[in-house]
Formats: sequence, structure tokens, C-alpha cells
Amino acid sequence: MKVKKIAALLLSLCFANTLYADTITLFGASDLRFALDEVKEVFLKTNPNNKIETIYGSSGKGMQQIENGAPYHLFFSANEDFVEKLYKKGFVIEPSKLYAQGRVVLWSKNKNFNSEKGFENLKEPWVKKIAIANPSHAPYGEKAKQTLLSLKMYENLESKLVLGENISQTAQFIESGAADIGVIALSLALAPSISKGSNPDYFLIDSKLHKPLLQGYSITKYAKDSLLAREFYDFMGSSEAKEILKKYGFEIK
Repeated sequence: MKVKKIAALLLSLCFANTLYADTITLFGASDLRFALDEVKEVFLKTNPNNKIETIYGSSGKGMQQIENGAPYHLFFSANEDFVEKLYKKGFVIEPSKLYAQGRVVLWSKNKNFNSEKGFENLKEPWVKKIAIANPSHAPYGEKAKQTLLSLKMYENLESKLVLGENISQTAQFIESGAADIGVIALSLALAPSISKGSNPDYFLIDSKLHKPLLQGYSITKYAKDSLLAREFYDFMGSSEAKEILKKYGFEIK
């Protein structure tokens, strides 16, 4: 009899776990592609019955999609201003919470690239195409343009620019050889799948050459009743999540 009761109890617990399993969808800025995937993996170790799906893209596009009713539970933006705009309009239920400050780098896989030369690489004859993310909606592209303007190089190089839809596509242009060099997120230059397991050669851009890349996140109104969304929101502020972000070059304030 006791065996039957124990079996029934275990069955009910399994059913309860299944019953309360949840799925949420995040929109993440493209610079978070590898770091956020790792944060999710750690989080789900203690939440194994739940599922977190992630859509990556430019922050500006993500903001537009949320305004148009996209069913995202959390929004992670490479520009915290986009989160604040959504908060003022009522599309997210919390003010922007800072998760990190991003850094930009000059990066190339061309054998002629010398990180010690910094921006002098852009003047070399082997540089025919320079990739940056689209400054109109991608925060990293905006910072790349600000950097080139600060250096008074933008006007001379504008005809060589190739615009990526987001910073991940920008990195892909360089990785594939469609562009010779470019400005990308440090987090992508450090990602093993991009650097192919070796230390990538990149030049870290002085953050004084552009406005700060302050990155924020919030819970959308779509997720106002989601316990899992709130739990993941809180987990992003944990020491575990912060250590993962630091590993990918994000500066934690």
C-alpha cells in the first residue's frame, strides 16, 4: 500500500512539474547572441521543465516589433534608450534596467590586419570594403559612425562602407570575406564560434570616441503575468549572469 502511495505521489509531482512548465520568448540585441545563450543555459539548469526561445536582431527593429505587438516577454536592447521609449509608451512594465556597457572593436580576419596599427589599417590598400551595422537602427552601427566622425575619417571612407542589418550580420560579412574589415561588438570578437577557437586579432576602440553603449532590459506588458519572465529578469542581475557577460567583454556597472 505504501509503495502505491509513493508511486502516486511521484506521479502527481511529475504532473505538477509538467503543468507549471512555461515557455517565454526573449528579444535580444545581436551582440548578446552568445552571452545570453549561455546565461539561459545556466538558468534552465534549475528550471529544466521550462523553455526560453530567443530572437536576435538589431535593437531598433526589436523596439518596432514590440510596438507592433510582437509576443516577446523580455526585451534586451544594446541601447537602453529604446527600452525607456517603450516604457514611456506602456509597452514594457519596468523602467530600463542596465545590464552592461558594450565595447566596440575594429576586427578583421585578413592576414594583413595588424591590431597594433589601429585605425591606420583602414588606410591600407587591401581594405576595399568596411562593414558596420546600419546606424539608423543598430546601436553598434551608430557607435561605429560616431567613432569615424570623431576621427574625421567618415567622409573619406563612406563609399567603402557595407551596412549590416545588425551587428551579427556585420561580423558575418567580415568572417565570410564579403568585407575586409569592420567595427563589431567585442562580445562577438570573443565568441569561440567566430574566432574559431583561437585568440581573435582585434583593436579595442577607445570608448571616448563615441557615446557610451549603455544596454538595458525590461519585461514587456505581454509578460506582465508571467512568473518565468520575472524569474529570468531577476536572474540577469545575479552574480552568475554578470560573470558570463564579463567573459564576453561586457563591462558591468
